[in-house]
Amino acid sequence: MIRQFSARPAVSLLILVLLCAVLAVAPLSAEEPDEFDLVEPAVLSDDEARWLQRAEDYFNSIQSIRAAFFQTSTGGETAEGNFYLRRPGRLRIEYLPPTPVLIVGDGLFLHFHDTELGQVSDWPIFDTPLGALSSDEVKFNDDFIVTGFRRRSGALAITLVKREDPGLGSLTLFFSEAPMELKQWKVIDAQGLVTTVALFDAEINIALDNRLFVFDDPREARRDR
Repeated sequence: MIRQFSARPAVSLLILVLLCAVLAVAPLSAEEPDEFDLVEPAVLSDDEARWLQRAEDYFNSIQSIRAAFFQTSTGGETAEGNFYLRRPGRLRIEYLPPTPVLIVGDGLFLHFHDTELGQVSDWPIFDTPLGALSSDEVKFNDDFIVTGFRRRSGALAITLVKREDPGLGSLTLFFSEAPMELKQWKVIDAQGLVTTVALFDAEINIALDNRLFVFDDPREARRDR
């Protein structure tokens, strides 16, 4: 049985897992640089570089995903739901009750809907970590800085920061090797909060209904009244 905590504390952390790259982060002085601003690229052996390329090739072979997920966050909050991705730039994250959240990426914007409060927030989708990873083609060493690489017991862990703004946090992707599959990801935001999302029963490169990626904006309905 999955333990569920209060939905409301979890909601603030749900934003972090997918939208951490667009959350406001207070600028730091030159005398007090953030640790993420001092990131150094990982030094990879030839074998590790080959495995990194395999993971990148696998990632770029994915055109769509449908999976269940289980999320854990700093403080012990948990949530679960269904995850849909269709490249480029389309995704849908449906949280199951009691978490009142729906996230839809329509190819241009990522819409975060708190269904309990009736609040909607929008961000350019390719300014977010998963938005960047849902682009037509991902190049780990071009779009990101690879700051960590670990291969152990048939699994890979690749840690990335956005090349354009490394101070916003890190994203770690976890893959199995045989077969090569994306199993989970972990986000550490600039404040050190950690959110991990594990995928289950994933289906790759299947047809997904276009309606999954259409956001029915409740603000439009309110304006029409």
